[in-house]
Amino acid sequence: MYLSRVIIENFRNFRRLDVALAGDAVIVGENGVGKSNLLFALRLIFDPSLPDTARQLGIADFWDGLGGPDVDSVMTVSVEIKDFEWDLDVLAVLTDFRLDADASTVRLTYRLRTRPGLEDDPTTDADFVFTCFGGEDERRRFGHDLRRRITMDVLPALRDAEGDLAAWRRSPLRPLIEDAFAGIDQDELEAVGEKIAEATGAVLEFDEVRTLETRIAEAFLSLAGKKQDVRATLGFSATAASRIARQVRLLVDEGRRGVGEASLGSANLVFFTLKLLELQRSIDRNRRDHGLLAVEEPEAHLHPHLQRLVYRHLFETFVNGPRHEGRKPLSLVLTTHSPHIASVAPLASLLLLRREGRSGTVGYSTANAGFSDKDVDDLARYLDVTRAELVFARGVILVEGDAERFLMPTFAAEMGVSLDEQGITVCSVAGTNFQPYAKLLCALGIPFTVVTDYDEVDGEPLAFNRAVALVRTIDEAQKGGDTDLVIRRIEDEPTYEDAFERCERFGIHVNSDTLEMELFGSGFSDAMLETLEERNWRGERRTALDGWHVDPRTVERKLMLDMIETIGKGRFAQRLATRIVGKGVPGYVERAIQFVIDRV
Repeated sequence: MYLSRVIIENFRNFRRLDVALAGDAVIVGENGVGKSNLLFALRLIFDPSLPDTARQLGIADFWDGLGGPDVDSVMTVSVEIKDFEWDLDVLAVLTDFRLDADASTVRLTYRLRTRPGLEDDPTTDADFVFTCFGGEDERRRFGHDLRRRITMDVLPALRDAEGDLAAWRRSPLRPLIEDAFAGIDQDELEAVGEKIAEATGAVLEFDEVRTLETRIAEAFLSLAGKKQDVRATLGFSATAASRIARQVRLLVDEGRRGVGEASLGSANLVFFTLKLLELQRSIDRNRRDHGLLAVEEPEAHLHPHLQRLVYRHLFETFVNGPRHEGRKPLSLVLTTHSPHIASVAPLASLLLLRREGRSGTVGYSTANAGFSDKDVDDLARYLDVTRAELVFARGVILVEGDAERFLMPTFAAEMGVSLDEQGITVCSVAGTNFQPYAKLLCALGIPFTVVTDYDEVDGEPLAFNRAVALVRTIDEAQKGGDTDLVIRRIEDEPTYEDAFERCERFGIHVNSDTLEMELFGSGFSDAMLETLEERNWRGERRTALDGWHVDPRTVERKLMLDMIETIGKGRFAQRLATRIVGKGVPGYVERAIQFVIDRV
């Protein structure tokens, strides 16, 4: 089974959230956008550790934009589940909660409304009642019986992993140890207990230890009196056979240290590993049918390389590894600020939350983005290499290569704009295949623009078909109307310049040549020639460069591009960026930057 949809109405940050999921979810977004609230909304349905008193929400939990709920206000959290028929245990739990019009989909709902008979607007939390029901009939209630089979566990942000491991009742090591000790003969444990008692007794034979034990016992007795005395003694651990299991501790560094002496990152990693084993054990022992593990900020205290290593393994092995008879027993929900974790997450799992004025927080998901297998491969490699920075951006400028990537921040500064302050990222796609990135950014609702070259071949610009295809992708994603009509209007323009001008309405900005030749003809010739002079040219190239200094109009396009390629386009652009301050911005670049700024 997997979660296929989440709908939230009138809950805290959310006026209405309606997003598709592909089972696992990696939730990203700025601070305060509602990531933790989304997890709590899921807990209202799935978490068996959440008491009904915590599910009894009130006035302060309604959407902020309501200005206070009235007698008709309703708060709803619904999840839809698919692919549950493969597992007969899950099917037995969920079968009564299918949708009337779609038997392959189950819906579970938490609903809060004013209590029956209330005539005036609510004034206290006691004026509300909640119900948890399945399907479309509010009389089909569910409760702990469902939650103990389909269970949600939450690891909060800034969790005290060391403290939880040390506390026997909270430790994920406890059920694993109890299972291991359940098969051990009690007589053998009694014998071990006697050996522990013998070792403890040997330590207490030292006069210094006896003296300390006596002083502690006398202090307890004097403070509490005989009736309250705890009868304290010193020892290594309890020796009773029934208690020996509780004394087992996980050690690190080949047994030289306890977890309490390890780093915070190591303690978190130990805790997380044990939690996964505990969840797997519960499923294997048929104590639950499906687990939802929610982790807030899993990057806490982990080095970036370890973040990628751990969570790549988690997604590939624990979550998306081989299924047993069609079962997928664990779903993962993460909230993260880490581009390192987002870079290894399954592409279809990304869920971006963003504030949108009076609409509250809205969500954009990649679950149904329509990526081809090639798109998935391209994007997965790209996100891994770039560490997924564009997923966290407020806006994105897509460019062909390193030259544009190095120059864009300088051109933005010339416009009086800091791309970092605006939250705008410049991303090179290392070529002209912008389609996968456009699909991803459209799916996540991130404003973007494309800056690309004219690339003339035999009198025709290769950029034309490239731009038209991008316009189609963007218009279809925006559901703006008749996309075919939009495309026909572009294709019917009398000149390519007119067609490209129409494409700019969709954020596609095309120059009239290549970046370097566009710059050379736009007032940057002196700066470019100075940059070329950094290399010691000889022969034909030296002669040509001298002539271009005298008359830039004599520049030979192919020769100049060859010289820039010799230096390296990225390196040339880096050096050029230091020389273009105060020289203005090419028109198509300025319009592209402004396009994104107007939308972030």
